[in-house]
Amino acid sequence: MPLRLLALTLCVFCIGTAELLPGGVLPELADAFGVSISTAGLLVTVYAATMMIGGPLVSGLTRKVPAKTLLIALMAVFVAGSAVAATAPSYGVLVTARIICALTHGTFVAVSIVVAAGMVPPQRTAAAVSTIVLGYNLATVLGVPLGTLVGQQWGWRATFWAVTALSVAGAAVICLLLPAVRAEESGSLRGELRAFRAAGVLMSIVITVLATGGMFTLITYMVPVLKDVSGFSAGAIPVLLVAYGVGSLLGNMVSGRVPADRLLPALIACLAVLTGVCLLFWWVSPHPVAAAVGLFVFAFVTFVAAPGLQTYTLTEASDAPTFSVTVSMSAFGLGAVIGSWYGGRVIDSGLGMRSVAPAAGALVAVAAAVALAWHLKVRAGSAPAPADAPASAEPAEPVTALR
Repeated sequence: MPLRLLALTLCVFCIGTAELLPGGVLPELADAFGVSISTAGLLVTVYAATMMIGGPLVSGLTRKVPAKTLLIALMAVFVAGSAVAATAPSYGVLVTARIICALTHGTFVAVSIVVAAGMVPPQRTAAAVSTIVLGYNLATVLGVPLGTLVGQQWGWRATFWAVTALSVAGAAVICLLLPAVRAEESGSLRGELRAFRAAGVLMSIVITVLATGGMFTLITYMVPVLKDVSGFSAGAIPVLLVAYGVGSLLGNMVSGRVPADRLLPALIACLAVLTGVCLLFWWVSPHPVAAAVGLFVFAFVTFVAAPGLQTYTLTEASDAPTFSVTVSMSAFGLGAVIGSWYGGRVIDSGLGMRSVAPAAGALVAVAAAVALAWHLKVRAGSAPAPADAPASAEPAEPVTALR
């Protein structure tokens, strides 16, 4: 695999790690700035909210910028934000740093996918895109557990410095080796925005937001639950996060085998199972061994569902190739905002740390119900046709999920 493609993967790995990193060091961040666990959890909320709003905005404003120039500029901004986070003297400055980093997220990943697909022969496109996707998977499997371990050994600031250093290395290789390519033009901005008025696109976004919200209700506060409810020591947390990462990687692999024409029914079934898994985790969480198994199962089922949700949105929005990636990621971002905020409110309500698991299951159950209602409506033939689409339109080609 070309070194320049691996450099893009490394940068995506850094961005994916930065997105999830606070979840692994929430207790340390809360202690460092004298805030509650739920307030520290807002670092995930702020990042996701910025990604949700900033992704499509940045993509729209930079449509005419050459891809190499844009990627380098985005990584420069990300490195600056990561360095500010590492040196943040206050919680407010750390929040600002998270906003800076999140502004680069959606556009960098979207452009990286387009560039990766364009730098290899057509028969190697899927492999090239999969390499970029691997950066996100590795962020879950290795980035967050290693970042948590570094934070426990040398302090939470060291984790942000490590991400900064890796980002500089990736940006340097991009600057030196990436050819001067431009992301392919794909029609007017107004035309792509019009495609998002289609009922199928809007419903895919609603389902994604609800399901992701449920996932992040538990994901954001997983480490405190494992410590305070399951009784695991700080030293055991990185090992548990590796198990979580392995489960997510296996789930991702299974998700890719679902046929495109069965995607929505498979998602409904998966979300129903995930609801049960959340309730099961609540039941077993006071017992360490069972909690560890429950964590692995939760990761597996979550990452069977997550790529499918993203593929569903990308397929429904296939008429908007530029914005389909960033809007899909924005839907995930909004879900993360809702989930991390909702989980914090559940904890602060006095229900306790353990209660975030059934709260997560409740939100996932709503997503499953909405998806089922939409599927039945489509099958009954009462769903409206996509906006501006001819009745005889050919089916969209399959799209590769990011996560």
